Amino acid sequence: MTKKLSILFFMLTLASYSQQLTYRSGGAVYNAEDKKIPSNEVRQLLANNPEALALYNSGRTKKTFGNVFLYGGIGLVATNVIIGLTTDNTTYSGNSYYPSAQSEKTNMTAAIIGGVLIIASIPIKIGYSKKVKSAIEKYNAGLADTYKPAPKTTLIASSNQIGVRIEF
Repeated sequence: MTKKLSILFFMLTLASYSQQLTYRSGGAVYNAEDKKIPSNEVRQLLANNPEALALYNSGRTKKTFGNVFLYGGIGLVATNVIIGLTTDNTTYSGNSYYPSAQSEKTNMTAAIIGGVLIIASIPIKIGYSKKVKSAIEKYNAGLADTYKPAPKTTLIASSNQIGVRIEF
């Protein structure tokens, strides 16, 4: 019984060790040594798995569109508010005894478009992380299928002792 449990333990540690890539927030992918990998290197690693590569590329494209919508929307809203605060739309008329002033409202079309872009970016930015996560999972599943451990057994002997070393 203990022999079966120890074999199961060793197999589980080997399977977890073969998981080379992990995903963290912000679209960052890390390798087994916990170092961040640039996206072009991730694409090179995923080149052998076309399905995972397609998912990763579509996820990165979604991230780019989400960022463009979010920051573009913020820019439109900020620009419209700044222009509205700094522009004087007041016209003066009448005579010197009874002047009248009329002010026009600022056109808020750009701010409304910016708000719509910000709202549209939310589901896009949520969806890209799911695609990148599934691409990394497919890559790691492919590694577990193709990973074949080759344990190395060495006989160690000295003048006082003898032993066997097993490396995984």
